[in-house]
Amino acid sequence: MNSPIEVVSSKLLFEENQNQQHKAPSLTKLSNGVILLTFALHENSENLESYVVLTKSNDNGITWSDLEIIYRNPGWTCLNMGGLVRFSDKMIRLIVGSIKIDYSLGGEEPFSDCVTGFIDSKDGGNNWTPNLEEINLFPTWTEVYGQSNPHKLQDGKFLLAMMGTIGRDEEWHSGVSFCDPNDNYSFSKPVIIAKDMNRNYSDIDVVRVNDGRLLAVIREHNLKKSVFSHSDNEGVTWSPIHYTGFLGSNIKLLKLNSGDIICAYRDENPKNFGVSISISSDSGSKWEYIGQIYSASQNSRHIPGLKCGYPDMVYLNNKDILGVLHTYPDKNGRMSIQQFYLRDNT
Repeated sequence: MNSPIEVVSSKLLFEENQNQQHKAPSLTKLSNGVILLTFALHENSENLESYVVLTKSNDNGITWSDLEIIYRNPGWTCLNMGGLVRFSDKMIRLIVGSIKIDYSLGGEEPFSDCVTGFIDSKDGGNNWTPNLEEINLFPTWTEVYGQSNPHKLQDGKFLLAMMGTIGRDEEWHSGVSFCDPNDNYSFSKPVIIAKDMNRNYSDIDVVRVNDGRLLAVIREHNLKKSVFSHSDNEGVTWSPIHYTGFLGSNIKLLKLNSGDIICAYRDENPKNFGVSISISSDSGSKWEYIGQIYSASQNSRHIPGLKCGYPDMVYLNNKDILGVLHTYPDKNGRMSIQQFYLRDNT
């Protein structure tokens, strides 16, 4: 029997420079087939300053346009804080931000400062608003992280997954916010799905399952076990969280033709360093590990700032899937965007 997902091919993108770092990619596909890709670019692996670049493909990822800087804050580490959110071809929001990294602080997110906001494009990604509009929905940090954002609801509004903190790298909690197209796509107060004073919940993604419910899968920092929850009322309330059974960060959910759900994630199991995929055929209540789309050495530098992951995927047609992720650093410190093609055999 064929695997539900087949890895067709993969390659590294934009490898001209030996010690650049390319991180946290985000994909979206326009109605005319053009694909937009954004990611953070460090000119030098020893330099913490980075900026967000955009590239486009007109041929399903075979070739890409020259990199264009679309968000920069001199002296800061700039990156996708959720990345591309396509409400329509004429309304694309790029969630980006700036952080100050201080490794002496320790922890999973050694940031001394963090600013999150967005810039918008009304013409398919050709032009972007010049100024960052800040997003402050949590007491300290806000991140509109949800690789599958946005999700159109029955009332015409949109749901976006997001996460935030109570203090500096403290009490991460995850949930959703609602955007109203009639109110300039402004964000509502978050509905919290996973929160606990003694645990940290982040890296959330959402997908709609076959029976109409919404499924959320969320990273849990302390035990490294991801959790899931369902909503049967368009995200207004959510079921109590339960463990998925896999150790996952940087969650990306995708519904296959069969209705089965796959979850791509940075694998926190030291035996499986890389990006793995698990599948659920019961709308997210039970999961089965099916393999990896990127496998790395167990000696990889699995420390803050140098972890692989951030997978994102889009369907090219009814069976072919284009995906991206970023690798662990090589011996020169270079981290690359890995592009891969999957085939939906369901």
